[in-house]
Amino acid sequence: MKPTFHQDDMQTSVAAAFTLAGVGVHSGRYTKMTVRPALADTGILFHRTDVAGEEGHILAHASNAIETQLCTRIENRFGVGINMIEHVMAAFHGLGVDNAIVEIDSSEVPILDGSSLQVVERILQVGISRLHAERRYIEVLAPVSAQLENGAWAQLSPADQLTIDIDIDFVDPGIGQQRCQFDMTQDDFVTELSSARTFCMLKDVEKMRNAGLAKGGSMDNALVYDNGRILNEGGLRMTNECVRHKALDCMGDLYLLGMPVKAKLSSHMPGHRLSTILVRALLEAPDCFRIVGGDEGLQVASAASMPALAVAQSA
Repeated sequence: MKPTFHQDDMQTSVAAAFTLAGVGVHSGRYTKMTVRPALADTGILFHRTDVAGEEGHILAHASNAIETQLCTRIENRFGVGINMIEHVMAAFHGLGVDNAIVEIDSSEVPILDGSSLQVVERILQVGISRLHAERRYIEVLAPVSAQLENGAWAQLSPADQLTIDIDIDFVDPGIGQQRCQFDMTQDDFVTELSSARTFCMLKDVEKMRNAGLAKGGSMDNALVYDNGRILNEGGLRMTNECVRHKALDCMGDLYLLGMPVKAKLSSHMPGHRLSTILVRALLEAPDCFRIVGGDEGLQVASAASMPALAVAQSA
């Protein structure tokens, strides 16, 4: 089944609950995650079931984002957080899901196969429901950019719909230079991006594990390169899988704006810290964007102004 990416006028949620479980790539802990329908204007709200009360609620929004290198992390005002939300967020963004409750019993989203594919498949299985509230978008009016010390950069510029144009350049010859140009009006998020897996170089795995990371990493959930060789049995799923995965990450990180964005994202060596800086830079430049759809006079919601928990139904 191939869904259409809707520039639709109504908000959506998942039509029924579903559960996925697996290891956390950094913690190594087995984690269960249940995605539930939510009411309009909830946004994507994570609920740590191992933390009591309001302290366990973390809205996926730029105001809650923490600058990190190896994953996307959000934290609420109580200091309670969730790591590795980017692949789930990409699935919501790519399929046009505006609202959902994500219940999780630990501090890290399961890595699954290292892509968004399993989340996408389950959303398509349960279906997407239209809600009785108009969808809003952020429309970029003037360029906003961000740059890191290592030369990585990213820019959001005006466009009629979300388009992505990114490139990467890694020293391992198996990865090397790759470029991805992706237009969300092509209706091919599922076939072109959703199954692209995260990747790493073998020489970096030991460094990460010495730092207490990648405890759950394996060739079941990441592409592993060693001086030009792909160590995974079966090799790549698609041409330029690495840069496509970076585009997938960008889709997830852009959804921290709290609503879809009409813009062109251009980036060299994109990453989670860079994306966090970029979305914050946009929200801090009110002359560079406007809200279209719904109540167009509405300001971009902050985490504090969003509902604590709004579940439409469970199944």
